[in-house]
Amino acid sequence: MSAIRDALLANVTTNISSTSCGVSSELPWAQGDTPLYEKNMKKFYLSEESSATTQLFATIDRNDVFQKERSLTGFITVDAKNQPNDIDTVVAAVINSRLAIADQSVNECAVAVDTEEDRITYTFEYRFVTITN
Repeated sequence: MSAIRDALLANVTTNISSTSCGVSSELPWAQGDTPLYEKNMKKFYLSEESSATTQLFATIDRNDVFQKERSLTGFITVDAKNQPNDIDTVVAAVINSRLAIADQSVNECAVAVDTEEDRITYTFEYRFVTITN
């Protein structure tokens, strides 16, 4: 596991501990054709970290400047007909968990909402960028 994933999971766990939703440390893989976050509703799942490094500036003294971007995707699914009363609190807490990751040039979380059949899935796209040389 990555340090960023561990910190995000710990922060989300703390932030939503008094809500109607929980956190799973399992990866959001499928059981059969169904993702676990759809099967186990009201549980937050977080993917593994993916990263990419890009050279921003090449310097004469070979002290080049690089941008490292890390991204993770989180999921939580709820019943569309019987949504938890505190779903807005849960979504805000999951988004704000991005602030637990320190020393980042960019620290973002975008959320997308998808309604399918009788389920609402919230997808959280975390993005963290550091600049180094």
